[in-house]
Amino acid sequence: MRSVTVRICAAEFSSTMTAIAEWLDGNRYTPTRYKYDHDQDAVLVTVDFPSVAAAKAFAMRFDGVDWFSLQPTSSDSRRQLAAEAVRHRR
Repeated sequence: MRSVTVRICAAEFSSTMTAIAEWLDGNRYTPTRYKYDHDQDAVLVTVDFPSVAAAKAFAMRFDGVDWFSLQPTSSDSRRQLAAEAVRHRR
């Protein structure tokens, strides 16, 4: 299993989630889990996929950071994840 984290500006959250849902449907990808976490003025959305190909395609389309199966759970780890997502977008 592969996880992808996308950092979404809070003001764009609704429209981005709609775009994600449409893209997933259009590409017939079925994620196994969604996870949301807040980071200052943004929302970190982590989507788990059963296949590496789906995760990579999703990460490329939505400028996400892909990770191996389990996400960190501590606050420090979430901050590192957010920082990595920001670095990846630049």
